[in-house]
Amino acid sequence: MQRKTNILIPVLLLCLLASCSIRHSRVQLGAPNVKSYKSFDNFTFKKADQPYSFPKCGDQKTWGCSIQVSKGLFNDNPVMLEEFLKSTPTLSFSIIRNDTILYDYYAKDYDESSMVTSFSVAKSFVSATLGVAIGEGYIKSTEEPITKYLPELLEEDPRYENIKIRHLLNHVSGIDFPSITWVYYSSNHNLLLRKMRYDLDPGDIFRYDNGNTILTTFIIERATKQKFQDYFNEKIWKKIGAESEMLWTMDGDKFSNLKTFCCLNGLARDFAKFGRLYLHRGNWNGEQIIPEWWIDESIKWDMTDRSPWDNEYFWWLGPKEYGYYYAAGLYGQYIIVYPKKNVVITRFAKRNFHLSIKWADQIFQILDQL
Repeated sequence: MQRKTNILIPVLLLCLLASCSIRHSRVQLGAPNVKSYKSFDNFTFKKADQPYSFPKCGDQKTWGCSIQVSKGLFNDNPVMLEEFLKSTPTLSFSIIRNDTILYDYYAKDYDESSMVTSFSVAKSFVSATLGVAIGEGYIKSTEEPITKYLPELLEEDPRYENIKIRHLLNHVSGIDFPSITWVYYSSNHNLLLRKMRYDLDPGDIFRYDNGNTILTTFIIERATKQKFQDYFNEKIWKKIGAESEMLWTMDGDKFSNLKTFCCLNGLARDFAKFGRLYLHRGNWNGEQIIPEWWIDESIKWDMTDRSPWDNEYFWWLGPKEYGYYYAAGLYGQYIIVYPKKNVVITRFAKRNFHLSIKWADQIFQILDQL
């Protein structure tokens, strides 16, 4: 009995220390914010050899002083767009139509050369990368079981074979993942495969979780036999004309797993280029980078397996009568694509948790006036 106790003590201590390490990181680094990336290791994506620049409309001030929007929650009084933006935690806001910047706004101490943070906007970048991998034949389809690429899960629970890749993309996998705190502050995402558990049958319930994106990333890496950052850079990022470096936060320099559920940092204009890529149905200046059919799959209204109508393949969908779709992140970060008027809108902010203003209403109002 004594020998078992002696063995258990160091095991328990290791578990406690690991838990304390996550808690210590949370206390030390605080809640995620727009400067958090500076406290973590980051993978650096270089700017393009031939950067692409959006031309500017001659009189941008006109748009900021002609478009009117309601002030926000419980206040429908209209104000000019620029006045409205100044009253919010918005750091940058751009309206791009026909590949031309109609209106650009930057908060005090920010300009077009400032780095912004995207948070969960990054999930849509993972979706695009998966589409490329399927288009290139590394993955057959989203109907494949995740265990084809993560066979070790069968040893944990044979029911994992029921989960298909599309269940991850639509957040209906049913997997019970570790807390968001663990996922965000962990220095080894490889441990996720052991820390998660099969909870509900896939399709039983929509449960938005960052773990679904991490598993999708692992699948891309297993299928392509490349680190996600290398494949993404080669197939997408280096092709869309980035004007500056982009930093994607990692779990640490030892394992170099990107935090693909968030934490992508770059110029607002470079994020807008990703929106432009989707606006042009995966085509960048004549080169089909993302399969056109993948764009269609990503933005269709489909409630299969109880997924909500407004979430598909790590994208969010606006009302059918508008037909816009968007990547969205914590604190109100957006890349909005509106094909009907050939528009891309980006918005990056400090904090507001989407509550202080009804951004959906403001977007409708802006789109109606373009």
